[in-house]
Amino acid sequence: MARVRQDWATAASGYRQAVTHEPHLHHLWIQLGHMEKEGGAIDAARAAYEMAAQLHPNDAEPLLHLGHMAKAWYQPVDAARYFIRALNRDRANLEALSELARAMPDPDAEAETWIDALTLLGIDPAIQKPEGHQPLPIGAVLLDVTDLIAFFGKRRLPTGIQRVQIEISLAAMEGIVRPIYCIYSSVQRGWIKLDNDRFEALCRLAKQSDDEEDPAWKAHLNDMYRLIAVSRPVHFPRGAILINLGTSWADRNYLLDIRTVRTRDAVIYVPLVFDLIPMIEPTWFIQSLVRDYRAWFRSLLHSADGCLAISEATRRDLVEKSAQCGAPMAASAVPVVRLDGDFRQLSASVDVLQTFGLEPLGYVLLVSTLEPRKNHMGAFRAWMSLADSLGESAMPHLVCVGGRGWLNDDLHRMLHENPGLQRLVRILHGVPDDGLAALYENCLFALYPSFYEGWGLPVSEALSYGKIPAISGVSSLPEAGGSFARYFDPHDAAQIAATVRTLLDEKTRLGAEGAIRKSYVPRSWQQIAAELMAKAQAIPSRTRDTLPRIAGTGVWSLSLSRQGSDDIMSGDPLRHGYGWLAPTMQGCGIRGEDAALWFCWSGSPNAHLHIHVMATGDPVTIAIGLDGLTHKVQYNVHGPTILSYPLPHIPGPLRLAITPSAGEIIVEKIIIS
Repeated sequence: MARVRQDWATAASGYRQAVTHEPHLHHLWIQLGHMEKEGGAIDAARAAYEMAAQLHPNDAEPLLHLGHMAKAWYQPVDAARYFIRALNRDRANLEALSELARAMPDPDAEAETWIDALTLLGIDPAIQKPEGHQPLPIGAVLLDVTDLIAFFGKRRLPTGIQRVQIEISLAAMEGIVRPIYCIYSSVQRGWIKLDNDRFEALCRLAKQSDDEEDPAWKAHLNDMYRLIAVSRPVHFPRGAILINLGTSWADRNYLLDIRTVRTRDAVIYVPLVFDLIPMIEPTWFIQSLVRDYRAWFRSLLHSADGCLAISEATRRDLVEKSAQCGAPMAASAVPVVRLDGDFRQLSASVDVLQTFGLEPLGYVLLVSTLEPRKNHMGAFRAWMSLADSLGESAMPHLVCVGGRGWLNDDLHRMLHENPGLQRLVRILHGVPDDGLAALYENCLFALYPSFYEGWGLPVSEALSYGKIPAISGVSSLPEAGGSFARYFDPHDAAQIAATVRTLLDEKTRLGAEGAIRKSYVPRSWQQIAAELMAKAQAIPSRTRDTLPRIAGTGVWSLSLSRQGSDDIMSGDPLRHGYGWLAPTMQGCGIRGEDAALWFCWSGSPNAHLHIHVMATGDPVTIAIGLDGLTHKVQYNVHGPTILSYPLPHIPGPLRLAITPSAGEIIVEKIIIS
């Protein structure tokens, strides 16, 4: 119960008691690691995962968790070592292969780890030399598909966001402006160009089946990941446009490196924003996801030249939340690219329904991941109410298709406690595209009682197949459903039931379907892809406008241990340059000469900036250089110290370079007093 309540400390305490009694059960140690990690006890989580790894020497799972945790809380090279250990245990583990390929260490700085990685990948280190930076043509448009490639390492069958990325990517290959597909490497601190033919083959294979053991699928993935492992980042031509089709919160330095290439190469960065729901209603998500999302969003506002929103509702949310965060983004910098695409796919035979225990027109279809926001609970309550009033024999099945999701214990408990509901509900996972097409073609209508959406892909899917969507009248859903949908209040199960009851009437339903056939015209994905790239290309650079604006006193933390604190702001948007290492629990390290703090200062008399630093080894000399001035002050550091510097009275951009003469220093926080 503590886990369900997200009371991580109590849950961790319970698992600690369990491993005291049953110390040999490695799955309990893994669960303890999860609870410690969610509660922020990162070192304790690492110890628990390590214990699980010791107990089962052939199990790669705890090492994968350690690798992901190292990516988020330590350094990328630590992550690479964990993924190498995982592959040593399970050479066929695609997730470990995927992660290692994107976290290949520098052969000069980490020669031993680099050789170990190549050996595991079946590449001879003696003949493999990393290529130089690949040049790109002037005016290049790049599509960042990092999280799609990472997704393929875990699952084959795409869900909502991945389906959009795949459809846009495939359509863009046929367009007039053909983009370059790339992924971000957290270790190499740059973007690696993908081979178009290999990427296209993966996208097409992903849509065909959920069989992750298919030899063709595994062979294509292996081929792609090995090519990524030996590739070097591209060199951006000035004015290149980088469009992120997915998310970017998995890598702590992603937005830092975006800011750096925007400044140095005049790259224009435009992410596609699907929704801001973790900012709007955090109770629908796991706490750690909300924490990371908030930190990412605040940093994004200082890193993007503009954004592409998938609906007017998402654009309104972005403009509103950006203003609340003190970094307003104008509506003109957030053009809308609607996802009203044609989702029709080749359909499996109607006989596939028999494998699900269904008959044509004997069910209503609800397509979405099982999570609180999607409101399956409201649908279940409506079905129970209708069964009471109409009789169970008169009720169609409710077929729920989607991923297993999270925070859905109450939903499964409700099913378990109501045998009648169990008889009326089918929950299906891993349905491939042709099976989903058959389910849409043969359903009575579609139901989508979600509390909040960025667009509502199942609504467009239903309309593409000529089926009526019965949906919530909130957020972006009226944009997706238009005049063709039937609407209800998702908080009112009686309204949901009444809408469903209306559509069970054959005459009403057939009339609505006729209107869809006559007037609904979905757009092709080629049209959507062309619009997306055209609107991204029209967004001007605003590098100076996105600098953080500081007008008074405050504390900005570079330590992950203080991330999410109400009284301390994230210092991530202040960072610029490749000299910064990834943030950790202690702070953010600096190595080399390319690290700076950069912000817009309002100007104030008697203001001082205090940089809390610590050397990691022998005492080093730190030079603080102020933008526009040649004056530098030397500091000998041994252990923790505070570097104080007077801020100018005159307002304007302020860039402070921080350079250790040798070795590495850690910046914990910045204070202005």
